[in-house]
Amino acid sequence: MDSVTTLTTCPSVPTTVWAGPRARAALDTFFKGFGFTAEADLSTLAAWVLDGFGAHGAQPQAAVALARARMETWLSGVLGLEHSGPGLLSRGRAAFVLCDGASRGARLLTRPAAPEDFVRAVRAAVPVPAPAQVSSVMPEQQLVLNPFGEMLRRWWRGATAGMSTSP
Repeated sequence: MDSVTTLTTCPSVPTTVWAGPRARAALDTFFKGFGFTAEADLSTLAAWVLDGFGAHGAQPQAAVALARARMETWLSGVLGLEHSGPGLLSRGRAAFVLCDGASRGARLLTRPAAPEDFVRAVRAAVPVPAPAQVSSVMPEQQLVLNPFGEMLRRWWRGATAGMSTSP
């Protein structure tokens, strides 16, 4: 007897959106960085990213670039103008993970607006950016070959009135 296999689709994922296996794996890895682990959530997010995009044979780099752009747009809407700029995705990802946004499911990202309580929590959880690195000159260090002798020298100099313990 011949068997017939039929495709079963997830009702939340449109059947017109199919990502190649490499692009889907890259998208799954990207969204796992936000805390999503359920297969249904990952499928929904892949469909959300690739909606309207020619996903047949999409390159993984292009799919991830599109996912980054979608998430930056979503995060800028949630975080507002005060957190926009360079590093939005990394700071937004940290705040999203700190607020456990993935536990609310993929619907949180795909709906038109996020709930107000979540928006307030994410805005409060955004990490403060570190100051820019500035190059400077390190002060010259002295090598002490005899630490016991150096300790005695400092003690002797400290005992003398008006003498500094520094060389």
